[in-house]
Amino acid sequence: MTRRRQLTPAQRRRMTRAEKVGVASAATLIGVAAIGIVAGLLLDRLLDFDDALDAGGAWDLDGSTHTRWQ
Repeated sequence: MTRRRQLTPAQRRRMTRAEKVGVASAATLIGVAAIGIVAGLLLDRLLDFDDALDAGGAWDLDGSTHTRWQ
């Protein structure tokens, strides 16, 4: 069984600039994706697209349409 040696804070290697940029980029992408999902869910809940596409008309039983304003 291999046992890993525990490092003290003084023995730890610091992250390079490229590693820091990579971690920051990944965190940014995750954050933007989360904001996009939340915004999409809010828009889906707040907007009823069926009414927006209806444009004020209603279908009659014979297949013709009439508007609410006539």
